[in-house]
Formats: sequence, structure tokens, C-alpha cells
Amino acid sequence: MGKLKEFEIILNNAHGVYFTGEILLGHVNIELKESLKLKGIRVNFRGKAYVHWTDQNMRGPGESRYREIRHHTATEEYFDVSNTLLSKDPSNNNDKRTLPAGQYTYPFQFQIPTNTPTSFEGQYGHIRYCVKVMIEIPHRCDLTCKKVFTVIQPLDLNRDPSMSVPIRTQKQKKLCCLCCLSGPVSATLCLNQKGYVPGETIHVDAEVMNNSRRKMASSSLEFKMTTTFYTKTETRSITQQIMKRKRGQIPSGSSDTWEGEPLVIPPLPTSHLMGCGIIDVKYMIVLRIEPVGPAFDHAVQAEVFVGTVPLHSSTQRHLAVANNYQGRQSYHNSNGAGADQLYHPNTYLPPLRFARYPFYTSCIREQDGNRNKGDNSYTPAYIYFLWNEELNRSNFPT
Repeated sequence: MGKLKEFEIILNNAHGVYFTGEILLGHVNIELKESLKLKGIRVNFRGKAYVHWTDQNMRGPGESRYREIRHHTATEEYFDVSNTLLSKDPSNNNDKRTLPAGQYTYPFQFQIPTNTPTSFEGQYGHIRYCVKVMIEIPHRCDLTCKKVFTVIQPLDLNRDPSMSVPIRTQKQKKLCCLCCLSGPVSATLCLNQKGYVPGETIHVDAEVMNNSRRKMASSSLEFKMTTTFYTKTETRSITQQIMKRKRGQIPSGSSDTWEGEPLVIPPLPTSHLMGCGIIDVKYMIVLRIEPVGPAFDHAVQAEVFVGTVPLHSSTQRHLAVANNYQGRQSYHNSNGAGADQLYHPNTYLPPLRFARYPFYTSCIREQDGNRNKGDNSYTPAYIYFLWNEELNRSNFPT
């Protein structure tokens, strides 16, 4: 890019986060050190989901064995729209024009469709949105600049009555064979609701009753995220641990009780990534008991939903303890464009910010770095409510 001194895309939202249905506004800055012959300048807005992984198997007998690699791929296209920022010179009969040395700014805008899913980056796939500006050069490859942005599809937990229903799940397991005179190990897990938002605290009540003749090595509470990637014929799932709390031994005949154990939800994508048919996300709270010696773990689990609009019951509880509350407007500080879509008249919501997803960053560098400028890596940013300043002084940077 010898003739280009500057080629940069600037979005009006410094966080690069937009809600579905919102209008993305921005501009591209171009500075030329000398005149440049070109055909035109175009801007492209694209949103798509992509899934890919490989399987390897050995085939054939003896020395003729070979490695077979199978690729599993799926895509979904949400939009692919191009607009002209600078067309050919109307005074010239050919399709070329010369842009003199100097500084140029070209604005653009695009309304994000309402049915697009929330952005996501994972090990075997992604849901990604970008704006790309292309300077079309005659008889040569285009000069391009790319900017990736985050899209959030609002998920109002109040629209589903089951989100406010308490959860109680219980499970028993005998660790010895039937001929042994030993009682079971029972585990009970309780949550006061099913739906939560990032920044909110899950208060977990749990109990482990060890009526067996064996000592339990430990008990733990785990918050887990399972992502499933789909193609037409295959699926692949990965589970990652978001956080874990662990306790010590539980002797035979004793119990261990967890009372209101707080688990603060970090910045996360919404459950199930509504609108995407090839990537699914779900979250589980797991109570796990590990026995001493050779035996399988004993676990009981409950699914929780992560949304973007908290339950009214959650906001009312928070409002009741917010001693410095002076009206809803004092809390309406979204620190980012587009968050007004979450607010409704006469409805209280705690303040929010956009925080980077702490578990995955993707490399998106183009192969030809000399002719392609813009983002080289990308981490999506999600809603994070500031429910409790003490609990939320965490490692989730904006």
C-alpha cells in the first residue's frame, strides 16, 4: 500500500457493539501520499456463521495403511450487502478515475436485520459480522480494510414464565455392590430461578448426604458452558468450565451444605444463540461429589438460561437494597450506543457496560497483509450488568 498513508474504518460506537435492528453508522478515512488510479470504492456488510472441524482415521491393511482426513463444514449467511462509496468518473468514458493525493472521508450506514443471531467465537466455529471497504484497482487485487463488530440479539427473560421458576433437582447413588450394607450418597441442588443475565449472581443452595460406608474426597459446584457445532451429518460438542468452587472431605455418615453460594456470571453470549441453526450454547450448574478410591463421580445438574434483559423479580430485589437509588434515570448509564433497546418506560434496570468475552479470541488476519488492513484479532463484547460493585470488581475488562 505504498501510495496509501492511511486506510481506516471508524465506527460511531466505540465499543463496536450493536443490537439487532439498530443502524450501524461509520466512515472510512483514506489519505493518499500521491495520486491513485482506481475503478471505485465499495463497502460491504456481511454476517455469517461458519463451522469446521476435521476427523482423522487410519485406513488400509499393513504397510499400505494411510491417514484419511475428513472435513466437516457448515455455513449460514445472514446478510451480504454492498454499496458504492465512490463510483467511476462520469466525465470519463472508461471505468477508471484518478484520485489526487490528499485526505478523503466516506460515510456509510447499514441497518442490522432483526433476526440475526448474537456474535460468537469458538473452537470449531463462529458467528461473525464485519464491514469491509474495498478500493478497486485496475488489473490488480483490491486494497481492503476490514472492521469486525459485535451483534447482540436481545433476549428478554420475562417473555418466558419458566425463567422465574425455582429449580430443585436431587439424585442418589450407591457406590457399593448390592451385597454390601451401605446407604446411598444423595445430592440436592437448588436455584431460586432459571434465568439470569451477565453480572447477576446465581445463589446456589446444595446439600450432600453421605450415608455410604466410604469417605467422599470432595464436593464442588461448577458453572459450565457446552457448545455444540452442527453440520448436515455430524455434531461436535465441547464443554468448558467457567468457574468452580470446591470443598474438602465428607466423612461417612456426615453431610455438607452450601447456603447461597454466589456465582457471578461473566460476560457471556445468550443461551442457544437464537437465529443460528449450526451453533448452540447452553449453561449448566453442576454439583459434583468425588469419592475416595476407585469409583465414578456422583453429579447432579441443572440448566440455567443466560439472557440480556433480567427478570423483573431480580431487578426488584436489587432495587430494594439499592440505598442510593434516586430514580431510574440515575441508573440508565449504558456506556454504549444501542442499549436503549433494553429499557422500557417505568422499568428499572441496573447500569450496564459492554465487556469482552474472557474465554476466546480469534485470529482473523488476512493472508496478504500488504493489501489488507484492519483487524487482526477479534474478541466479542457482551452485556454486563453492574448489580453489585463489590462482586463485579473482577477481571472482565471493557
